[in-house]
Amino acid sequence: MPSARVWLLVGLSLLTFFVGLGNPTIADSDEAFYAQAAREMVTRGDWVTPHYNGQFRFEKPVLFYWLVATGYLLAGVTEFAARVPSALAGLVLVLVTYTCGRRWYDTRTAQLAGMMVATSFGYIAVGRQALPDLTLAAFVTIAVWAAIEALVRPRTAPGATHTGWLTLAGTAMACGFLTKGPVGVALPAIVVAPAAAWRCLFDIQSGTARTRSVLSRLVRDLSRLVVVCLVLTVPWFAAMTVVHGLPYLDRFFITENVARFVTDRYNAPRPLWYYLPIVAGGLMPWSGLMILWWRPLRRIMTRVRRVEPVEVWLMLWGLLPLVFYSVSVGKQPRYILPVLPPLAILLARSCVGVIARGRPPERDRLMASAGLLSGVVLVIFGGLLGRAGPLLVGMSTTGLVAAALTIAVAGLGVAMVALSSHQRRLPAALALAAVVTTVTVQYTVLSHPGPDPVESIAALVRADPDEGVPYGRYRVFVRNLVFYTGRPHVELASPEQVLEFLASPDRVLCVLAEADLEHARDNGAIAHEVGRVTYLNTGNLTLRTLLWPDPTLDLQTVVLVTNQARYR
Repeated sequence: MPSARVWLLVGLSLLTFFVGLGNPTIADSDEAFYAQAAREMVTRGDWVTPHYNGQFRFEKPVLFYWLVATGYLLAGVTEFAARVPSALAGLVLVLVTYTCGRRWYDTRTAQLAGMMVATSFGYIAVGRQALPDLTLAAFVTIAVWAAIEALVRPRTAPGATHTGWLTLAGTAMACGFLTKGPVGVALPAIVVAPAAAWRCLFDIQSGTARTRSVLSRLVRDLSRLVVVCLVLTVPWFAAMTVVHGLPYLDRFFITENVARFVTDRYNAPRPLWYYLPIVAGGLMPWSGLMILWWRPLRRIMTRVRRVEPVEVWLMLWGLLPLVFYSVSVGKQPRYILPVLPPLAILLARSCVGVIARGRPPERDRLMASAGLLSGVVLVIFGGLLGRAGPLLVGMSTTGLVAAALTIAVAGLGVAMVALSSHQRRLPAALALAAVVTTVTVQYTVLSHPGPDPVESIAALVRADPDEGVPYGRYRVFVRNLVFYTGRPHVELASPEQVLEFLASPDRVLCVLAEADLEHARDNGAIAHEVGRVTYLNTGNLTLRTLLWPDPTLDLQTVVLVTNQARYR
């Protein structure tokens, strides 16, 4: 039976990953691709080839679509069902981090590391979207941990058998591959390979094993990993090749993976240091505790103590994927999620060490500084949320002020605990502040009063008397409109195509921005307005939006028009 510590982590995960998961609507971002493609998988009955808007979707493998589609079969096609796989991946990450921390350190470190993963804003944000990135992070975390247990850690360590660890690692790599492609294997490989090589050299130099036997054992173990991975991944890729031919393999492996890594075709180029603030932000409100790393680093640099093997494994686990993604041309914030569990374990170890020493708060200035920094950041976030009022259409001023004050008070509480004689309770204060912030944002900013704009426009399309009338879409609700209308749209890619579409002899509907509508009318298009909404695309919010909210830039008026006012 799980211990009270495990139940605490499960409870935290329910609050941060699952509560209010059905809100807001599916965002006009990559989330809509996965939610809609899984829906079409169910309606078409085609569980081999993903489709989006009636077209083949070759960008990603199939596993995440299967998970979302299964949720639809069990609970219906809803936002909650679309996001449950991501939330479950968050829970798995929490429990895996806890179990790994307990095996490699102790229960207190494990519990705190699990709390950090359960309440880190980076994981919470992605765990509440129908995106495969947190699922990938869960599989990569399992794969790295199991592979280190099998190939690096001494075989006298208690736990599963050597073969069991290898099988678990191979299975997790295969699932990662089927979730987002070769990166599901590449990330565990770049972490474990140096650690395994170091272990082999150590065994040879220490005389515990001969070179030939060490290499033979390594080749045998890697062969098992490869076999497990191939057995689980090849069938789907073989099926796709049978259906779509060899060009599919070239499209998937070269265009969708190699090109995504080495070119700016899919993502704008970003600087080499891009992921450093992303990691710090993703670990909030815990990232202030990174200050505590100064003591062990100073002692290591001055040779007061040596680096422990577990620390080497965790540092490789956190650093090498960071380097891997930093040298890539195409960067996205959520790519870096797999590095957070090892960082959480290292942070938890440092924090537990400080608390165990029992220093008075006035002597442990690093802990006070860490808590003060995290508290101040939360207070600033509350203030920025209050400034965003002009963008939150339909939200009451009273509700917004209450939300901003709630988050600011939570931040002040963290700072006060850090500076008080109850400093050892700082982890609990940080976890509580993270939960308060999450729930507050979920039920204020992300819970729109009444139908969301995309739902309103979709309802007008569905309610049109001409059942099945074609509808086009230009530059607004780019990805999520099809999820709410329930039928494919005509993709319009230029002003010329909008004019041609509205000039159709048959009646059509068109969804576009007010500015684009005026341009079309100026060029002779006939467009009778059916309805309009004011729209904030929360899927594309940036730091600039919070710092300098500007309704003229961030809000958009979306209009549904028809080319024939009277129905025939």
